[in-house]
Amino acid sequence: MSISGETAPLPRWDGMSDLDKGAALMHLHKREYEGAEYAVEKYPARYFEHPGLAALDWRRASEHAASLIDDAEALAPEEHERLYNAALDADDTRWHAEHQADAAGGES
Repeated sequence: MSISGETAPLPRWDGMSDLDKGAALMHLHKREYEGAEYAVEKYPARYFEHPGLAALDWRRASEHAASLIDDAEALAPEEHERLYNAALDADDTRWHAEHQADAAGGES
């Protein structure tokens, strides 16, 4: 939220980091191959860097990613693969960090 109480607009494709673009691509991939409803529930978009995007709940983040389909489809295959793989690696790192923290929290 801004000082005036208005919500700042979320970035569109050109204003997003490579990792956030990749996160959108990961969600769009699941939408294409698993269906929109399943992707939203099981593989929602999980952004990495932009504070406004990272703070979105799973449904709003997925809606935002879905709104980027035209930008994603305009990518060259090599760029699509680069962005997707970067986010996949970052997501794997995040998953391991979250699960290590969960395991450490359960130790007495």
